[in-house]
Amino acid sequence: MSSKAIQERTNSFDDKRIGQTLLSYAVPCVLLLIFATVMFVKTENPRGLIRAGVQWMEVGSVAVVMTAIIITGGIDLSVGSMVALCSVCIGVLWEDGLSIQIASVCAVAVGLAAGLLNGLLVVVGLSPLIVTLATMAFYSGLALALSNAEPIGFTNELVMAMEDANLLFGYPLQYYFFLIVLVLGYLLLHRCRIGRACFYIGENMEAARYSAISIEKAQFVLYGLSGLVAGIVAVLNTMYKLNANPVAHEGMELHVIACVVVGGTLITGGHGSIGRTLLGLLVVASLDIGLNFLSSDFSWLNPQVRLILTGCLVVAVAIWNQKVRN
Repeated sequence: MSSKAIQERTNSFDDKRIGQTLLSYAVPCVLLLIFATVMFVKTENPRGLIRAGVQWMEVGSVAVVMTAIIITGGIDLSVGSMVALCSVCIGVLWEDGLSIQIASVCAVAVGLAAGLLNGLLVVVGLSPLIVTLATMAFYSGLALALSNAEPIGFTNELVMAMEDANLLFGYPLQYYFFLIVLVLGYLLLHRCRIGRACFYIGENMEAARYSAISIEKAQFVLYGLSGLVAGIVAVLNTMYKLNANPVAHEGMELHVIACVVVGGTLITGGHGSIGRTLLGLLVVASLDIGLNFLSSDFSWLNPQVRLILTGCLVVAVAIWNQKVRN
């Protein structure tokens, strides 16, 4: 084949990839425009958006790590249960006489240990879907058992101290933590060797293994990071909500996965980015907040219906992304 023919085929391939990229961004951007418009039209107090966004900063922090996990072809369904378990650990340890600071450090350690357990089970050859589905039930059940299925409250003095400590320059700490995780996640996934390994593993695990990529090490580290971030999110959430609630994060895993998939990361692995997850977070958050505002006009838009709509959105966008890639 002549050099001219090779160049033409290369240009054609590049044009196809550019077209696929533009199409994959088209749907999330249109959805963001629609939902953001509804959200800003319906809001009466801009400060209310800051309070409404706290939950999504927690979701976004976990979604950054989930992006790398999904790119490898894995998944972590236990993130919500790990947050709940770590939050309950803070309350239980505080009731046992530990200071809130030491209890928080122990809770983060519990989150890291839970994530590493997930990673260990995946490394030994079990399916990430089966592993994290099982540990989701296990961690959730453990959180309910430790708390007797009831929120754990704190004393008035501690509540006042936590209220003061949770704000920095008028914004909840969740916003700052999300920015830190976003920057570190971008550097890890797009500028470090382990990030390149994630893409190779997701594209073709066997080829990655023959390329001397440590698949087990990458998986172990990523699931450990997922647990670590979940533990820190639990600490911040407990400080913000002023109690330790074992059921406060039910359904969090759906929102996390929705942000990753809606942004354009392929659920089958091998393709995605932190920027796409940020876009997906904006879309899903604006959808939920916008529908929440609309619920005052339409009573049928209850939390269950909003969760159903989020699930339908994930399925629709996942199908669209798969068709675009093919």
